[in-house]
Amino acid sequence: MDYKYIEQLLERYWECQTTIEEEDILRSFFAQEDIPARLLCYRDMFVAEEQMQKEQLSEDFDQRILALIEKKETAKGTQGTSENIKPLTFAQRLRPLYQAAACVAILLCIGMAAQQGFQRHGEDEATLSGAPTMASAEDTIRLFLDMPKESKNTEAVLPVAPDTLGAVQP
Repeated sequence: MDYKYIEQLLERYWECQTTIEEEDILRSFFAQEDIPARLLCYRDMFVAEEQMQKEQLSEDFDQRILALIEKKETAKGTQGTSENIKPLTFAQRLRPLYQAAACVAILLCIGMAAQQGFQRHGEDEATLSGAPTMASAEDTIRLFLDMPKESKNTEAVLPVAPDTLGAVQP
């Protein structure tokens, strides 16, 4: 038997393009006993769907649920009423803000400590390696002005422009 029509319906079913009548055709096909092996894997889905549609709640379902709810409420007493709810104080409302501010402060302190540690580590390496430390511009100008005139070479010694030297006097 040729099952191409059923396979086409299945493809359209997976693409959500079937009508209700076509879905009924699929349900009735999978309700049969002799189904080819390649289509047998879809049978449980269509049969289960049909069985779920048949299942309904009993007539006294609502009454049983209401009785259970009433029983639980009487067992609790007044635990769930609004009379036992404590209002939050102002300090309790601000507690999350205090916690957030403390976290930010801790992170800033850790960051500053790490930054100073890295700077000190760099200074220690420069001192240990014997590298000259960077002198300030004022120290450099004073050294230049104290030098004898014949050894002054402004381009080699000064890190600043020679025209700005006139402004600084010893």
